[in-house]
Amino acid sequence: MDIPWLLLIYTVPAEPSRKRAAIWRELKKVGAPYLRDGVCILPERPETRERLDAIAAKVEEFGGDATLVSGARLSETRATALVEQLRAARAEEYDEIAREADWLIEHVARETEHRQFTFAELEELEGDLGKLRRWTDQVLARDYFGDGAPKDLAAVLDRCEHALGTFLEAAAAQENAAT
Repeated sequence: MDIPWLLLIYTVPAEPSRKRAAIWRELKKVGAPYLRDGVCILPERPETRERLDAIAAKVEEFGGDATLVSGARLSETRATALVEQLRAARAEEYDEIAREADWLIEHVARETEHRQFTFAELEELEGDLGKLRRWTDQVLARDYFGDGAPKDLAAVLDRCEHALGTFLEAAAAQENAAT
């Protein structure tokens, strides 16, 4: 597996710790695993270069030092292990999204059973679905070696959408009956 890699080697001043935490969050958001403290890696692609360039700029803005190494080569064994690590991390995230989506469907069903048809509740449920869709998009953006979201995840998100549509129709019917 002869893949060119990008390495971000950086240091951020210890204080204030919020700066180190901000860099850590940005690296987590792009799915860059650590090889060791201050050394992260991603496959070399235009979008990953852009993302790591932006993080390197942020490191320097925070008074730290950042070096971006392009075209790094790993041994076959290490590259394969790293690709599997990245795939496993995305699969775990997709599973977590699916669990949250199942929870949302169950929540909508409970609200429907209890006839709690308020537009405030609908807005909250729609917000929850929006968060799930944004989260899915973020995971897809860092799914560098997968085949994208599993088809069953798309199906469960569609079921969430359908459940919310049914809830909306029931809320509107209840509202119309009350007036």
